[in-house]
Amino acid sequence: MTPEVSERAFEDAIEAALLRHGPDAPRGNAKSVRESPSSYGDDPLPGGYRKRSPEDYDRGRCLIPTDVVDFLLATQPKEWEKLKQHHGADIKPRFLGYLSREITRRGALDVLRNGVKDSGCKFRLAYFRPASGLNEELQRLHAANLFAVVRQLRFSEKTDQSLDLAVFLNGIPIFTAELKNPLNGQDVQDAIRQYRNDRDPREPLFGYGRCLAHFAVDPEQVFVTTALAGP
Repeated sequence: MTPEVSERAFEDAIEAALLRHGPDAPRGNAKSVRESPSSYGDDPLPGGYRKRSPEDYDRGRCLIPTDVVDFLLATQPKEWEKLKQHHGADIKPRFLGYLSREITRRGALDVLRNGVKDSGCKFRLAYFRPASGLNEELQRLHAANLFAVVRQLRFSEKTDQSLDLAVFLNGIPIFTAELKNPLNGQDVQDAIRQYRNDRDPREPLFGYGRCLAHFAVDPEQVFVTTALAGP
């Protein structure tokens, strides 16, 4: 097995585990990923992960635009229509640009927790698990969350550099990961060095607060940081 195939198999396993309960769950060899049964049974989890391609990602805004808009239309269509009265046909690019600037200014965590206001319209960017299952509308809104995974994400407008894996919630990046497989002669320390030396914190995706966390991963260990600071 070549090093490239070995590392790709590691990516395959992680991606398959994330997609397992979502609509894009891989078909075919079910034994390729072994995972403990979920307490939810075999039904798809609320929001399950979707598979997205690197081309779905807007490198300038650091968003998956279609997921942002689809989430808002599914959960807050009346507010979207109100905003459309202000922005007209330009509603998507204008709102997405505004959202990107708000995340840069406030950080992803604050935006996900507290939402944004645009031209008098307030939008939630995530719905957290309700305290109980008694409110059907809150359950529906929670289930509308769109989790997505992207492999080999090309993150820069200046280069075609890519990172191994990124996780999004409703189109907003929340986690990135660099994966290393000892069969390639590399381990988690190489992933840490890659973040430190090759992932410029001046890139928008790696700016402080833009993502919730960055993970260095091998099959035995995981390290995590909330901020990249360069060499």
